Amino acid sequence: MGLQGHERCVSRVPIFSHLEMDELEEVFQRINHQHMKKGEFLFMAGDRSSSLYVIHKGKVRVYRLNDNGEEQLIRVLAHSDFTGELSLFSDDKESKSYAEVLEDAQICRINREDIYGLMQKYPDISIKIIESFAERLNDSELLTTNISLLNSKEKLIEYIRTHTKGDQMVLTMTKKNLASYLSMQPETLTRTFNKLEDEGYVRKINNKTYDILKLK
Repeated sequence: MGLQGHERCVSRVPIFSHLEMDELEEVFQRINHQHMKKGEFLFMAGDRSSSLYVIHKGKVRVYRLNDNGEEQLIRVLAHSDFTGELSLFSDDKESKSYAEVLEDAQICRINREDIYGLMQKYPDISIKIIESFAERLNDSELLTTNISLLNSKEKLIEYIRTHTKGDQMVLTMTKKNLASYLSMQPETLTRTFNKLEDEGYVRKINNKTYDILKLK
């Protein structure tokens, strides 16, 4: 019988997608399913969590608060993305981040003990998790460098350069969240987009889509 509904929620996640059908079935048996409404939180800073959360439907934003209480967006998650991985391998299980549901979501949750059991039985899962950690660490280091060294125009150009497919960029988050991600005010982001249009770097198609004219 084919995979149905929530059972497909981890089949496309990179850390599980290489498994055979019978192995995926074993993963599915360890999943807890949650339906969550917009505005609810998977976890909040200070929570003690020990689960991996996979987004099956909907969107979730992960962010932290800096010392001034300002939000710093880390990433926006959609279908097949996951979060909560840091709590799986940290002795301090207290979360430092918030995971807020942006759109009504269906979440697949896997407990720490079950993940450890799967990693011992299928070592490739460990390798895939390490690869995902390395990719996210690289993204974080790049963002930190951009924030500390680049001005608003340079930060936006670098973001566009790394998120353009072909000759077009489609934003996967709201501009308010993008401004938070790039550590600038929404008004500054709007002015910077307008400046790039005036200088012939981009051409706006709609609020989320831009033709990229020159960035190389």
